[in-house]
Amino acid sequence: MPDSVRSSRPSVRVPTDPEQIVAVAVSIVAGVFIATMVRLNATLGEHIGPLESSFVVHAVGTGFATLLILPRMGAERLRDLRRTPAVLFGGGVLGVTLVMLANIVVPHLGVALTLCVSVAANLAFSTLADHFGWFGLPVFPVSPRRVLGLVLVVTGVVLVAYG
Repeated sequence: MPDSVRSSRPSVRVPTDPEQIVAVAVSIVAGVFIATMVRLNATLGEHIGPLESSFVVHAVGTGFATLLILPRMGAERLRDLRRTPAVLFGGGVLGVTLVMLANIVVPHLGVALTLCVSVAANLAFSTLADHFGWFGLPVFPVSPRRVLGLVLVVTGVVLVAYG
């Protein structure tokens, strides 16, 4: 095949760096954890209520995180915490809200469809955030490939919903 034809083909970037391979493996484990967590949280929500279960889940998570972070906490870390802009703590509010909403939705849609819809919305919003450089991050413009990827994700949601 001539080089001119070969070079015009899109290249697929397969991770070869050991750190990237580990990151992909950890991401796969995180995906399994998310699906498991969503189901456990929703079942807890059915037993005690969606807001109450969100509180319990975050209280347990806070206790677990405290055990993990105590050996690392020192005066310097506490100073860093005090200097952190307040808006950065909004993730906690979003986390509680997200768990509560999932607790309400999962019993009606199931884990797979709930996560499919959530991932599709996440990717659509993230694509816009990348395109406009929101949150002070580098700009990654929308491309035809990204749009095609979003269309395929939405198609996947439809297949999961009606398949």
